[in-house]
Amino acid sequence: MKKIFLVVLFTALATGNLQAQAKQQRMLLEQIAALQVYIGYAQKGYSAVKKGLNTIGEFKRGEFNLHTDYLNSLKTVNPKIKKYARVTEIIGLQTKIMKSYKSLHQQIRQDDLLHGDEVDYIKRVFERVIKNCDTNLDELLTIVTDGNLEMKDDERMKRIDMIYQNMLDNYAFSESFSNETKILAVSKATELKEAKNSRVLNGINTDLP
Repeated sequence: MKKIFLVVLFTALATGNLQAQAKQQRMLLEQIAALQVYIGYAQKGYSAVKKGLNTIGEFKRGEFNLHTDYLNSLKTVNPKIKKYARVTEIIGLQTKIMKSYKSLHQQIRQDDLLHGDEVDYIKRVFERVIKNCDTNLDELLTIVTDGNLEMKDDERMKRIDMIYQNMLDNYAFSESFSNETKILAVSKATELKEAKNSRVLNGINTDLP
């Protein structure tokens, strides 16, 4: 009877251990399954986040590229701007001013009517005008050359129009000043002629100026 009891007890213990082990294994499998599900969700979440970050990065890069392209387009001068009539007219006015000064300078030297401070003053005036013209031409060159300024077409044309007006003012002033200088020279020539005639009438040496 005692042996039977021991056998039954051992069997019960063994069965209990097996059931406990089975329960532990089942719990372990459930934990592994849950972990796999979690890993799956985590991987999907990481992929989604990574994809989202890539999308944001691509958007930002695209936005930056668009911004860069826009700025570069502002630095690129429209061929129509380079062919704008005012550009040629500005250069033409500069040429006329230089020719006017050259002609006046030659006439002054040839007539030999203006001297000293008068000639120096005329030279300084034209030097200032020419310096201003050079500044305008430098600005014009900057405006019509690619890569220098970030400006829209209408802004470039507006600046060119302003330069043209400045050059027009310079030309008008140089012409007016040249005419006044010539009038002064004619006046001096008249005075000298009258003085010479007066000396002739009075029997004075006409070789004197």
